[in-house]
Amino acid sequence: MPQLDFTSMAILIALNLAVMGAALPLVMDNPVSQAARHAQRYFLLQGIGWAFILAAGRMRGMAWDAPLSVAAACAAAAAQWQMAQALQNWLGARRFRPVLFTLCLLGPLGFMVWLDNMVWRTAWFSLCHGLSVACLGAMCFYPIRPAPRSWRYLMAASACIMGVGLLSRSYLAAATPWLQEFAIDTGVNHTFVIMAQLCSTLVLVSILVAWRDETNQKLRDLAMTDQLTGLANRHALLQVAPRMLAHAQRQHIALAVLLLDLDHFKAVNDQYGHTQGDLALQLLARVLKAEMRTAETAARWGGEEFCLLIYAQPYAVEIFFQRLCLALSHRSKQELGFELRISAGCALQTQQLRELPDLLQRADAALYAAKASGRGCLVFEDSLTEPHGHAAAKAVYAIRDTA
Repeated sequence: MPQLDFTSMAILIALNLAVMGAALPLVMDNPVSQAARHAQRYFLLQGIGWAFILAAGRMRGMAWDAPLSVAAACAAAAAQWQMAQALQNWLGARRFRPVLFTLCLLGPLGFMVWLDNMVWRTAWFSLCHGLSVACLGAMCFYPIRPAPRSWRYLMAASACIMGVGLLSRSYLAAATPWLQEFAIDTGVNHTFVIMAQLCSTLVLVSILVAWRDETNQKLRDLAMTDQLTGLANRHALLQVAPRMLAHAQRQHIALAVLLLDLDHFKAVNDQYGHTQGDLALQLLARVLKAEMRTAETAARWGGEEFCLLIYAQPYAVEIFFQRLCLALSHRSKQELGFELRISAGCALQTQQLRELPDLLQRADAALYAAKASGRGCLVFEDSLTEPHGHAAAKAVYAIRDTA
């Protein structure tokens, strides 16, 4: 029975990695996400790197030996960077990314410095490559975006195994006579190739699970997002509202529920067309996003009506509404060619009024009062803000009348 040599094993892993990279998009949704694209490039670059290693080994001592060896080092470093990019897309900003970038530069640079010294170039690149793989493993922890532990821990374990193998190769190359070069038939090299193959398979499994999780998250986001405006939809607001109400009660801070809509929206559709009407809704959504804080919520409640949950006392709600009116008026004239105005009704959470349905009912009554008062104004729910609500309404009327 013929014995499997390093060349045959390397050919197998190069082909395997290339097939993984080429086939990956076939099992994924179309279009393939940016993170999945980076993962695909990781496998393709790894396969290219192994192909260059094989070619350089065949041309040892010839003119093409040096450029092929350098190309192999660059491909391997670029592959690590692509995986770092994939992790950042899946998990959010990664703390070790600058360190990994530095290692991806130092590895090939040191390789070129010691190009004529096989021992030191092998030791140096294995050291940098091992540390970069360890950084990838560390980047799997503490995600900013929600991500299951399963694929992150599996990828981290693979990175740990591969990192230990590379650091061991670095030590053996520098301190022992067992590993004079990478592409020779030794037990160390055979073990390393087998380990690389196993770890690549585990990484592939991790990526497929990460992609499945990303797809599921996109579906969840779609179910919670209004497709026209990009804001949360009614269902999403109903999901987040209990948490915001409970937080406001625990922290003893005010939570205001605002219902607002575009004034005379039917006239906008009739006069300018439904396309312009859609643009008007999208513009209001953009203004809301710009004016609201991250911890607050804006949702399209239905048609031209929007619901806001903001942490604010009545006077702060007044200031917010005035700022919103002025920004919408200015931007609508500039971007649409006609002015948009809004009316709003507000109810504030109190010890007696804690449940969202009650707050929504009172905010809705206040909104109808705003419309009945001539539109373009903010009205507070009377039982909560008397006489403060009337003063607030008069202040907004002044802005409306002078616009």
